[in-house]
Amino acid sequence: MDLSDRLDDLYERHLTHSERIHWDYHDLLPWELGRSFSIEPWTAGEGTLSPELTLAVETALLTEVNLPWFTAGLTRGFDGAPLALKRFIRRWTAEEDQHSRTLEVFLLLTRNGDPAHRNRLRRDVVELGWDLPAEDLLGIMVYTTIQELATRTFYQNLARVSQSQDRNLARVLHALARDETLHFAFYRDAVAAYLERDPNALEAVCRVIPTFAMPGAGMPDFANRMHVVGRCGGYGLDEYVRQVIRPLLEVWGVFDHQVSRSVERDRLALRDHVARLEHVAERSRRRVGQRVER
Repeated sequence: MDLSDRLDDLYERHLTHSERIHWDYHDLLPWELGRSFSIEPWTAGEGTLSPELTLAVETALLTEVNLPWFTAGLTRGFDGAPLALKRFIRRWTAEEDQHSRTLEVFLLLTRNGDPAHRNRLRRDVVELGWDLPAEDLLGIMVYTTIQELATRTFYQNLARVSQSQDRNLARVLHALARDETLHFAFYRDAVAAYLERDPNALEAVCRVIPTFAMPGAGMPDFANRMHVVGRCGGYGLDEYVRQVIRPLLEVWGVFDHQVSRSVERDRLALRDHVARLEHVAERSRRRVGQRVER
């Protein structure tokens, strides 16, 4: 099948599945909890979540609010790309548009976190913007595949952790995760189509994975936020390697294809990189286990 036809099929598949899981944020949110902040000013400790889970949800929100920059960057990066990819970006934007609104209104309704402080952070993050992580089309798609799978995994894991504190939040996160699942599947299979056409295109995979950073990495105190998310939100380095990187290496057959010598060198370097990540994750698991035993 021609590459363009394959991408058209993937886009039509996405439309079919996205219509089946369509959700509206007004149906998900606990509106009955809403109170006027002017009548009842916010005070610390009155929310439904622990400070750690509040920080995790806020971190997700501060990533999602950069949608205008993501759309602008991807539209520029996909200039000259097959039509299906351009159409997908528009559809993706429409589906992602609910995410930041849903998370922000949830936090306001449930009075989790300081709304004034969060609004200042939101403004600063949007003002900071976002730049494309790669210059080439395939490199961009490899990045977005990782990013969408990482986001899906984060939302699913956070939903599981938050179930005991606020079932409304778990419900919201599962809805967002369903969107991210479809977005990830489109990019994953689009990248696979390019790799089937030319296995040496694995160079892009080997180049992007070692330098990958989430699009929210520029927000204030990001390193500490991710430390908290890893410790209390169910998504750290171990989950990133086991639930994101390893599955992608397998589904793309990264170590299975016959490739040129230069790509083989890149592939060996990627293998070493992943092994180092796994080593660090294992050491972290041991430290956590030792603290628990004490």
